[in-house]
Amino acid sequence: MKVAVVSDTHDNRSASVELVNTLKSRGISTVVHLGDIVSPFTLKIFAGFRYFGVFGNNDGERLLLKRVADENGMLLEEQPAMLKLGGKDFLLYHGSGSVEKTRRTVEGFAKSGDYDFVLYGHTHMVDHRRIGDTLVLNPGEACGYLTGRRTFAVLDVETGEVEIVEF
Repeated sequence: MKVAVVSDTHDNRSASVELVNTLKSRGISTVVHLGDIVSPFTLKIFAGFRYFGVFGNNDGERLLLKRVADENGMLLEEQPAMLKLGGKDFLLYHGSGSVEKTRRTVEGFAKSGDYDFVLYGHTHMVDHRRIGDTLVLNPGEACGYLTGRRTFAVLDVETGEVEIVEF
């Protein structure tokens, strides 16, 4: 099973549409979004996907985001969220505070050994590494606003292989 791991779309409509089209062309039907969608119109772009996500610090319209998610059969929760996909244990986390604080928190989750995958966003920087038996992954930013690169990751849940895709 391959899933798209996405973060920090920040209401960039054209990037979100291009991302969705890229996922469709690759035959990827499951999206894990790690927060900072920002508003409901961006979330609606992902309708039709098997969607799991957490809120980020810039997601202001939480009640309406949650309603849109529910109406479209999407799972959208507060962070951290635990998820089981393909028989594997995931922890979904957006992040909070500084880059250092977010990374230290992520490392703590990974060191617990409770998860096969710890996925996070917030820093807008790609991070792909192992801590013990846990794969840690930040797909970077889908919006491209801070780094100038629009990225997401394709995660093969069975093998743990990751492809960082720039689009």
